[in-house]
Amino acid sequence: MKYDFSKYVDVPGPYLSDPVGFFVPKKAWVEQRKWDIPDVFVVKVAPVGAFITVEDNPNQKLKNEEIRDEVLECIEAGACAFHVHVRDEKGDHCLDVRHYHDVIDPIKEKYDDKVLVCGCPEGGKTIEESTFPLVEFRGIMETAPITVTTVNLTGEVLACTNAQMVQAHVEIMQDVGCVPEIVLHNVGDISLAKRWLIDTGLLKKPYSFRIAMGNPGWGYIEDQFSMIELLPFVFKELKKIDPDCAIMVDMAGRASLHIVTLAMLLGAYGARVGMEDSLYTYPHKDEKISSNRLIVEKTVAIAEALGRKRGTADDYRRFIGIK
Repeated sequence: MKYDFSKYVDVPGPYLSDPVGFFVPKKAWVEQRKWDIPDVFVVKVAPVGAFITVEDNPNQKLKNEEIRDEVLECIEAGACAFHVHVRDEKGDHCLDVRHYHDVIDPIKEKYDDKVLVCGCPEGGKTIEESTFPLVEFRGIMETAPITVTTVNLTGEVLACTNAQMVQAHVEIMQDVGCVPEIVLHNVGDISLAKRWLIDTGLLKKPYSFRIAMGNPGWGYIEDQFSMIELLPFVFKELKKIDPDCAIMVDMAGRASLHIVTLAMLLGAYGARVGMEDSLYTYPHKDEKISSNRLIVEKTVAIAEALGRKRGTADDYRRFIGIK
């Protein structure tokens, strides 16, 4: 087939400043700086929480033996840590250490130091009631969250805190060798954590933060655009406080596995995943989480696809300063 190029005869062709150099190896490209992202990614599973019910997600497991089995399956799937809540005989959230032993003891007997236990020193009527499980499991519960704000649960229930309560929790945690995981539900929590815990010198380094924004009333993540704007902003503000702080991200609300993926891209050391804080597997579908194991498997697969290896319990300990 012939084509008439005559009308383009006066149009100049491409210009190269160095036609020979265009085809030589590009040293600058080879030496381009690697991004500051950890090689490993820690997966912690939170199989059941304090407030999501079976009416919200019929796949929730509320019996302690079921919770234990969920954790065991998740460890086999790639989780190296678990955050534990337990239920009483009625299926209600409780802090009875007998039930904690029912869940934790068989898991530690099987995996010992290959799994890290994250406690939950919240929900009691007194400081002693809330933190007693940490004392009971001293040396076993190696980290635990502390919420530094009043949490609005979907606009219906308030879980209130104050500086004295937060400081007492953190002091007890550190006294029993448990690393406080500072939970941020809203952007303003960064200021509270800094004023109450860091500026006072109470919180010991390295600082460990978990971003738990995405549920109704927690932060503001309503779509992919607000998620992509909010999460990097929080990361940058935390790095201003301490460039070496450890940041984990929660699989929270509709953002679900998408926020976990963004956390990997931003260089978070890990994510807490599972049924405690999220109902849905994906933000654009109404597919409710069917099992915690499936979420762990998907998280591990995403991490590996992005070039990050499955983190171990010792990796987790290293990130949060446990020797």
